Amino acid sequence: MSSAPLAVPASPSSSKRSRSRDSARSSSAAASSINTPAASTPFFTPAGSAPSLVIPHNPDAPSAVDASPEDPTPYPAFLRLSRPGRHPQQHADSEQPSQWTKCAGEDVMSRNRYANVDPYQSNRVRLKVPDGHNDYINASPIVLHSTKSKTALRYIATQGPKFDSYHHLWRMVWHETSSPAVIVMLTQTHEAGREKCYPYFPRSPSQPDLRVNAHDEFADGFIHTLKLTSLEDHEEARAQVRELDMTSDDGSETKKVWHLLFGGWPDFLVPEGEDRIALLRLIDMSREKNVDNSANPRIVHCSAGVGRSGTFIALDWLLQELDEGSLDNLGPEEDPVSAVVDELRKQRMMMVQGEAQLAFIYDVVRERWRERWIKLNPEDAERLGVTRNGQEEPSLKRRKSEKSEVSMSEQEEGDEDERAQLEAELMDAEFDFEKGKT
Repeated sequence: MSSAPLAVPASPSSSKRSRSRDSARSSSAAASSINTPAASTPFFTPAGSAPSLVIPHNPDAPSAVDASPEDPTPYPAFLRLSRPGRHPQQHADSEQPSQWTKCAGEDVMSRNRYANVDPYQSNRVRLKVPDGHNDYINASPIVLHSTKSKTALRYIATQGPKFDSYHHLWRMVWHETSSPAVIVMLTQTHEAGREKCYPYFPRSPSQPDLRVNAHDEFADGFIHTLKLTSLEDHEEARAQVRELDMTSDDGSETKKVWHLLFGGWPDFLVPEGEDRIALLRLIDMSREKNVDNSANPRIVHCSAGVGRSGTFIALDWLLQELDEGSLDNLGPEEDPVSAVVDELRKQRMMMVQGEAQLAFIYDVVRERWRERWIKLNPEDAERLGVTRNGQEEPSLKRRKSEKSEVSMSEQEEGDEDERAQLEAELMDAEFDFEKGKT
């Protein structure tokens, strides 16, 4: 099925992106629509407004650095060597070959959440729509392969849906995934007073049903109902886990969808503390619920679909590489973190944003690598005093302390003996002196 081609600029550098005003706006008009997500959200992104994504500069943000000098774990080179400022480079617009040409035109801009975040024209998801209609959605298919088994890992990275086009995401889910589908949402609907993602899913068991494309935008009969069958606040993953049934209007077809909403990851930053542990559990959960990650792509999105989404996908691949043993015997010049981020950026622009997110990937992989090494080498770990947190074993520190105390005690005993000997000599000298006087 063919569809209307998108406009392509004469050259990537000639495409002008206007910087429009903030997207936040009252949704009073939309809220009047019954049983739609708009009824429970304070404002939305109108179709013609697409602000640019600006990555804030944080001079205090960590860069990819070497392990702690107190950690005796025998890491591979890529987890030991300091790499301040080492960051896989995004292809510059002025030098992009045709492979990096971005989508352009008013039809594209009206559907983008951010004016400067587009999929590559050569690697984008095309909506299944009737001939002559706009098939654009800001989404990129991502394919990575495991090093040893050569198994494909498939994802779709996309932006947080907008009010006027959230049904495009469900059209993509219906056509691009099999059942059960998995959607990983890595953003809140609103952060810092701005919309980051339109609430495109049933939010409460009190209103479990949501009609998708009830207005039949493309006049092709693609009208579905989403039904929330279960909602769980998963403690370990710190996520809202929704089980949805997506059913065609005539009731003839139904697809199960798992929707995993993780809210512990601020935009441009990284999860901290318990949220960090929870994110790793979320990665595992998304894999388990998807069943076949080699054929059924997980849909991953944040707000722009590049920073947090890219970091999530990179970690998912790297942790599977670690489990398969592909990171055990790397050469001193091999850096799988840098390699996978570069590969992601060949498939979607700006994947993994800033030094904080890059350093986060190194830290997580270093931590998991250490845990695996301890499990495989318990005797060496005991001898070196390596623990899961990378510090010396308390027992090893205690032994060192006891040894130090013994040495101090021996020194003190030696000092007392020497002092007693001097006192004896002084007493003898005094006795001889007194004896001589008489």
